[in-house]
Amino acid sequence: MSISALRRIILIGLMLAVAVALSMVNPTFLTVDNLMTLLQEASLTGIIAIGFTLVLITAGIDMSIGAVVAITAMICVNFISHTSLPAYIYIPIALAAGCAVGWVNGLFITRFKLPEFIVTLATRGILAGLALIIAVKDDQGFVKNVFIEDSLFLALGETVGPVYLVTIVFFLLAVLTQFFLKRTRAGTNVYASGANPTAARLSGINTDRTLIGVYMFSGFCAALSSIFLSARMMTAMPEFGIGSEMDVIASVVIGGTPFTGGVGDIWGTVIGTLFLALIKNGILKLGLSPYIQPIVIGGIIVVVVVVNVWYKAFAEKKATRAARRKALAGQEANA
Repeated sequence: MSISALRRIILIGLMLAVAVALSMVNPTFLTVDNLMTLLQEASLTGIIAIGFTLVLITAGIDMSIGAVVAITAMICVNFISHTSLPAYIYIPIALAAGCAVGWVNGLFITRFKLPEFIVTLATRGILAGLALIIAVKDDQGFVKNVFIEDSLFLALGETVGPVYLVTIVFFLLAVLTQFFLKRTRAGTNVYASGANPTAARLSGINTDRTLIGVYMFSGFCAALSSIFLSARMMTAMPEFGIGSEMDVIASVVIGGTPFTGGVGDIWGTVIGTLFLALIKNGILKLGLSPYIQPIVIGGIIVVVVVVNVWYKAFAEKKATRAARRKALAGQEANA
């Protein structure tokens, strides 16, 4: 059994154990409303995490995702406040803005060979400032809380039966992205660019184009999540998404995509996202302070990284011993 399969089994087992414990402590946990709300929360983070997974597979990182959520929300609310354009016009514009941010990130990373962390962190600061600048303000210059009344836009926050639309989009996007990674040549290029970029370039893969595409997809996913978040909240504020990077990183890392790149998939990210949403929901259901959520999430990330490092060292040692035994067996056979 592979380590990824074992990790998923352990995560699913932990999720079931936590769910049973929470249902015993708080009977409202297993209600349909709570479970659908849990899936909605997981989906808002999970959509961003899907794009971030591809970035991490290439051994990169995107710290601008939270700021993309903020700027996308402000773009939408400005169209709503200052124009009479329908949602099907400005929503694609907002999604294109997310892709444009990813394109700029990828361009600076590939063209100027700058560290991914530095580029995306700088983009995060710029976008966070722009979100405040373009936020709708009152006569005194204070950020105005605009209530969205566009029925088409608000429909994105509604349900199809008992399931929220964002949850359906999350799982559909997960299926399509998993198919892309595992069944297309472009998906193979993503893995190759993360595992060994030099070898990938020598084999004819355009790693620069691959990286730019990955960061554009990450920006698209962040923008898409922002639209669903604004529809759910029926408003948009410039602080939307700021600080959400921790949840996204935790979801992807818990799901089995390491920072070293070259491995990982979307199903692991989906399970990691659901696990994290379950933990956060459990903290609230137990009546604990929500301020301990970052502590718990940070602790989970540390544990997962330590386990990954330990397993990598163990696997390398095991492979070295196997190669040594094979070499000795070959020498004995020749003798």
